[in-house]
Amino acid sequence: MRNCEDFPAPPEGEVSLCEINGRMQCTNPDFATVSTFTTAVDKHPKVHITRDLLHHPNLGDEGRALFLPTDVPFLKQLTQVYAEQGLKEVLQTATLHQHVLISQSAHLLLRLWRYLRKARLILNPSLEYHTCELIDELSQTRNWANNTIKCIAWHLHNSRLAIATCDDSVRIYCNDSNFVPLLRCKQQRNVTCLAWRPMSLTEIAVGHETGVIIWHVDFNSLVTRPSVSNSIMLHRVEHRPVMSLAWSPQGNLLVSAAALDSNILVWDVELNKTSILKGSRDSGNVLLKWSPAKDKLLSVSNGIVFRIWDCQHWENERWTVPSGRVQAACWTSCGTSLLFATNTEPVIYGLNIKNDHVFTSNATSIDHAVPLFDLSKIDLGGISVGGVVQAMEADPKGNHLAVFFKDTNCVAVFSVIKSPLLQLIPSSLITGLAAEVPSTMVFQHNFKPGACLSIAWSSGRLQHFPIIYTDLTNNFNAIAN
Repeated sequence: MRNCEDFPAPPEGEVSLCEINGRMQCTNPDFATVSTFTTAVDKHPKVHITRDLLHHPNLGDEGRALFLPTDVPFLKQLTQVYAEQGLKEVLQTATLHQHVLISQSAHLLLRLWRYLRKARLILNPSLEYHTCELIDELSQTRNWANNTIKCIAWHLHNSRLAIATCDDSVRIYCNDSNFVPLLRCKQQRNVTCLAWRPMSLTEIAVGHETGVIIWHVDFNSLVTRPSVSNSIMLHRVEHRPVMSLAWSPQGNLLVSAAALDSNILVWDVELNKTSILKGSRDSGNVLLKWSPAKDKLLSVSNGIVFRIWDCQHWENERWTVPSGRVQAACWTSCGTSLLFATNTEPVIYGLNIKNDHVFTSNATSIDHAVPLFDLSKIDLGGISVGGVVQAMEADPKGNHLAVFFKDTNCVAVFSVIKSPLLQLIPSSLITGLAAEVPSTMVFQHNFKPGACLSIAWSSGRLQHFPIIYTDLTNNFNAIAN
């Protein structure tokens, strides 16, 4: 895209930027300048995660080669293998034992293990993936396996930004401080999602391959790397990998979804107790979204099913898509409409869920959903835009929707018109620097001048894209005078 004329002017009362090849241009230059926007975000964290900032993993097998072998008792050897590699490797190690009874028993158990796995693969084909491959396939982060930044999350009430990186660390940046806490421990592997706890300034949940870690960060301390003793470990054997987290509005309960677990778990964090949402028996779950009104919860499976839960009685309504699965979804600010896109169609759908909606247990097709915008791939001045959606986010005020795609390198921003009919109007396009593609994005929750979209690019650069709300009436009067 060479200029901003390809997209219409923003709606009345809104001024935004269009970034082309790293340069910002104003979509309504009569009333604002680029300096207006840069001033709005000049105190935001300046983040560029390069490879030299990352913590390299342990040497593992390469490190062992530096030491001479020693005679280790067999039971101790099995214990070490179990701790490092799991039960399957224990059985394989036992098959090499000199005692015939032990080796034959291990062979028998290993065959039984394989038969059980084949049976589970028939029931849940996604188990065929290795963990990292499965996360990469289901994550809303584009190219999750290879990108530097895995996920980002703004605090609900202040300007603290959490960033998870490929070294399984979580860094927390603040507008008013150079102090950057680093959250990291050996249990925290393959981070997939982040969620700040409501009603708390210091607690954040980190979803990873084998569970959830709740970190407590003391921002008055001078210790940049909090101890793991300041965390709560939440773990269930079958609940993995955790793909999405959602806190209850009061912050007393945490809901988690895992790709290989048919159950959606509700955690009482302090007691480390769980309950299961009844009726969530899908092959696995990948996305959770609480509605802004806090009365409904969206859960998305890794198949054709997604569910909308009534949070008062915890009844759910089962919806299905014709093929594929729901890739991305978000609520409008009023909480009565759901926007979503599948991984097979370049279309954004809208689904109206009224506050007096009666929940039924019958399966419902998305024939009731309305196609809001066709995102078929097009060429704008040599830049490809559109295609199948990778991720979408709605700003907290409900005026904008940001979308990026699986196969093209732009972020598209839409204005959301909620009445009389739900509509999406193209507003801005954002492109990165040369060879950059968007990895993940999130809107800031407490950006008072309007909306601020934070975008993590594949280079490790974080960009803040502001959309400023202005009173155009005063500007017109000033020009007239």
